[in-house]
Amino acid sequence: MGIIPYTLMTYGLTAVISLLVVAIIVGISKLTGRSEGAEDEGEEEP
Repeated sequence: MGIIPYTLMTYGLTAVISLLVVAIIVGISKLTGRSEGAEDEGEEEP
C-alpha cells in the first residue's frame, strides 16, 4: 500500500472515530440532561 492511500485511510478512520465519540457524548448528554435541564430551566424563569 502506498503512502497516500495509507494516509487517506488513517485520516478517514480518525474522522469516523472522532465523530462516533462525539455522537456518543451528545447522546448520553441528552439522555441524562432532559430531567436535569427541565429543572434548571424552571428555576431560571422566575
